[in-house]
Amino acid sequence: MRKNMQPVSIWESDAVMRTLTDVEGAAQFLLTKWPDVDDTEIRRAARQAALDALIGATFVETFRAAFIAAAEEAGILA
Repeated sequence: MRKNMQPVSIWESDAVMRTLTDVEGAAQFLLTKWPDVDDTEIRRAARQAALDALIGATFVETFRAAFIAAAEEAGILA
């Protein structure tokens, strides 16, 4: 079941902006395409929030906020 969220736009590369609209797509990006930067506490919290949101253990909004914080920290929030 797809879990929609309010859109979040991030820079996938210097010239490509991507808008994520569901937990699954954002989680996949976070887990597989995230920039190669240090594994910070904020990034780890976002990964855990993604997994929790996917199984329904936390609210989609909680994951979205954690994702935004991690993207901002990584410098990819559009």
